[in-house]
Amino acid sequence: MQLIVLSMCTSCIASPKGDFKALFESQKEEGYGKVVNDSVASIMFNAKSITCELQSKNLADTLRKDSVSMIPAKLHSVVLFLFFNKDNFKSSDTVYGKFEPWACFKFEAKKKQTVFLELDFSLKKWRLLDANKKQICAQDMKECSMQFLNFTRLLFPKDMTLKLLNDNFKAVEK
Repeated sequence: MQLIVLSMCTSCIASPKGDFKALFESQKEEGYGKVVNDSVASIMFNAKSITCELQSKNLADTLRKDSVSMIPAKLHSVVLFLFFNKDNFKSSDTVYGKFEPWACFKFEAKKKQTVFLELDFSLKKWRLLDANKKQICAQDMKECSMQFLNFTRLLFPKDMTLKLLNDNFKAVEK
């Protein structure tokens, strides 16, 4: 799985950012265009900085040391590739569980425009929040939740909570 993420990183870094944006804009109608409006997508596409912050699942969690990571500019396209995958916009099934984000990606564009992407790996759902942390939209991430989890683990390689979560998902798949 990490080989797949690594190859995605390499291919996204190798292609110019303009081509990447044009690719997703051409798939807008079958994917994100149904859920995410143009102004929010524009903030994400034009983000000057993207930060990933791990969210604590338990106040007594003492395993986490570093919980914030600035994503290098050359990896911004990987985050966008994972999020704007059209499979992330296919469904929003009702689940009977509370949305508890494991990770939050903060996209900051010019003029202090901010969008937050929260990921709940347990429910396999994502939600977008505006600068005031009000929900804009939410959908399922059935197909690429493990890819997002692996990418987050690359950002925080020593985080035991993410490692244990990944191990649990692998055990369930067997």
